[in-house]
Amino acid sequence: MTVNVLLLNPPGKRMYIRDYYCSKASRTNYVFHPVDLLLLSGRLAQRYEVTVIDANADRLDAERCVTLIDRLAPDVIVSMIGAVSLDEDVAFLEKLKKPARRIVVSGDVVLEHTGEWLRQHDFIDAALLDFTSEDIVAYIEGETIPLEFVVRNAETDQPMVRKRAVNLEFSLPLPRHDLFISRHYRFPFARHKEFATVLTDYGCPYHCTFCNMSSLGYKYRPVTDIIEELRLLRTLGRKEIFFIDQTFGANRKRALDLCGRMEQERFTFGWSCFTRVDLLTEELAAAMQGSGCHTVMLGVETASAAMLEAYGKGYTKARIQDAFRLCKTLGLRTVATFVLGLPEETEDTARETIAFARELDCDFASFNIAVPRMGTLLRQIAIQEGLIRPDIMMMDQAGSTITMPSRHLTKARLGELRKQAIQSFYLRPGYLWKRLIRISTLYELREQLFEGWALLSSLWKIDENTP
Repeated sequence: MTVNVLLLNPPGKRMYIRDYYCSKASRTNYVFHPVDLLLLSGRLAQRYEVTVIDANADRLDAERCVTLIDRLAPDVIVSMIGAVSLDEDVAFLEKLKKPARRIVVSGDVVLEHTGEWLRQHDFIDAALLDFTSEDIVAYIEGETIPLEFVVRNAETDQPMVRKRAVNLEFSLPLPRHDLFISRHYRFPFARHKEFATVLTDYGCPYHCTFCNMSSLGYKYRPVTDIIEELRLLRTLGRKEIFFIDQTFGANRKRALDLCGRMEQERFTFGWSCFTRVDLLTEELAAAMQGSGCHTVMLGVETASAAMLEAYGKGYTKARIQDAFRLCKTLGLRTVATFVLGLPEETEDTARETIAFARELDCDFASFNIAVPRMGTLLRQIAIQEGLIRPDIMMMDQAGSTITMPSRHLTKARLGELRKQAIQSFYLRPGYLWKRLIRISTLYELREQLFEGWALLSSLWKIDENTP
């Protein structure tokens, strides 16, 4: 009998980014392909009838989405879920439960106390802890309990936990990019509308204590697999790639090999990625630029040397400055990401960080608010020090809501400082002129104007009164 599987990004009151065990509200209504579902699509489509509904991207309301799902009558639903939209997601998924239907979730809220969470939500049958794993097929087939799941035991109704396996290299079937057809996917640094999201590795080998990525382990796909996927995307007419790796270049040899192969294939993609300032050597940066990279997103986090050390960043302000200078020399656009509101944050350290953002002369700056994510040391510290209650699960690192104060600053003051950071960086005449003259396509001009307006509008929507 044919099994029908629905890959679902559920509806929401706002535009949400829920994928890759990290959720936030989209500040400027950008939304890219949900990578959890994307990577599952190829494996599942080999054996089952697979449908995708991205109600988040297509702005479907709950009623319309339920109608579509009832029409499809899926046997298994694999759904995104996120801390940023937890109450909405849970209420919606409960509506979808039927006696013969299994619901599996993937998201940041299930990374910690997974079994207990499942007991509290008995209409959810399993939690997916690694969306790259092949064990989802075993789960659907009713075989031995997979390694990458927390599932409910049918006899005792008690969750059973298996240790996750992590390998250095993994392969998976080509993702079904053709199933992700929403016209509303958009990425703020893309220069063309026809873009795709590609994952070349999983997790992160670094151990920044405010980030949950290191808890996933680290493994990577063979370069030959990535080249095959890029060939497919070329036939589909894609012009831009967002490499959604947490740390592009974590395996330097492999990254250089990938860039070299992309040049050999004469791909014409423009692309962007996240990486670290201490990985970005002249050799790697030049290889990236030569294979089409135009934008690099770099985690600066803070200008405080003490806080960089305390949170395991492993680099200095001088190394940060060197990386941004290197990118400028090679003509690579830079995005600096910052975190305001870590427990040690003071008025002075926050202002130092705001000034450092201007000093770096980066092309874009992203000012985030620290959130005590599931599975992080930061969450443990925040609970121990009474900065948050242990039951707090809803949070948004983008800063639309503020979950915790620092030891020295209230949530309200952190909200004010984030507003000041955005205004002082973006509302500089010289900056605005430089950004305008570097736009290379009409699509990019339209998108940048839209993103700019949406970002400034968001300054008046911050709610510091998170429970």
